[in-house]
Amino acid sequence: MRITSPSMNRWSIFSQVFLLVSIGIIFSLSQPDFANAQPRSRSVVFAVSGNGAEASMDAVVIVDGKQLRTPYNSEKEDASKKFGDQYFAAGKVYRLIFGGGDAGTVKVDKWSVGCNNIHAQVTATTSARLGGKVMALATSSDTLGKRTIARRPPTEAERTAVLALMKSIYQQRRTPANLMASIKVSNLTATDLDGDGKYEMIGSFTLAAKNKFERDLFLIAKPQGATFRADFVKFQAYQPPPEEFLSSIDYIEQLDLDGDGVGEVFAQQGGFDGYALLIFKKVGGRWRQVHDMIGDAC
Repeated sequence: MRITSPSMNRWSIFSQVFLLVSIGIIFSLSQPDFANAQPRSRSVVFAVSGNGAEASMDAVVIVDGKQLRTPYNSEKEDASKKFGDQYFAAGKVYRLIFGGGDAGTVKVDKWSVGCNNIHAQVTATTSARLGGKVMALATSSDTLGKRTIARRPPTEAERTAVLALMKSIYQQRRTPANLMASIKVSNLTATDLDGDGKYEMIGSFTLAAKNKFERDLFLIAKPQGATFRADFVKFQAYQPPPEEFLSSIDYIEQLDLDGDGVGEVFAQQGGFDGYALLIFKKVGGRWRQVHDMIGDAC
């Protein structure tokens, strides 16, 4: 007969209890936390352009948590139709974003298939004066863009300082001196991207030479005392195709998509028989393009 000491019995009982507790902990850690689980929100962001209340709207991106996803595959008719039926249904109302914040609403009137993609016709109710290069965003989200509107024309001093910076960039890109006076300002907007109370300047500039050689600049300029420094430069020098489609980039609007305090910059780029909708994000202190979606044009 095997004799077991009291100390051995105590150790055996302790070992069994420890094993059961450990199994319980492992089991609990392996199970989903249903009580605290939160469904990831998916929100659509649209680009809005037009004149006054009459506007057109294109889907740009689906914000899925912190992921940016393409709204649908524009090459698949059934995917486009499914999206149109769901998000472009007549009567749908979305929040309008201007200057990174709430600026009214848009109501969908109808949607249709264009030459390259689908788009909706909407009626905008807003104090923002949309028209030409002045565009806006709309979103299905209840939380994105909940900040004070920060968008205005530049002051005369800001405009002068940014134009000086722009000319220096063109000169650095070996633009002939006799062409400098022909540079055109497509749009120049003041907006506060990071909420520090200091307005960045976002500008689009074009220059067409007599030989039709194009020089385009998309610029994000950051205030530095009484002047500005280039925070992002997208300079394009190219010969347009025979159809004369340009690749110039124009600012749409800004919106903080991931809650990091810095608004992502939405822009529209021209192209062959259409345009692209772009998103730029500041990553590691530098701006880079993080998303694109084809638009529609006929």
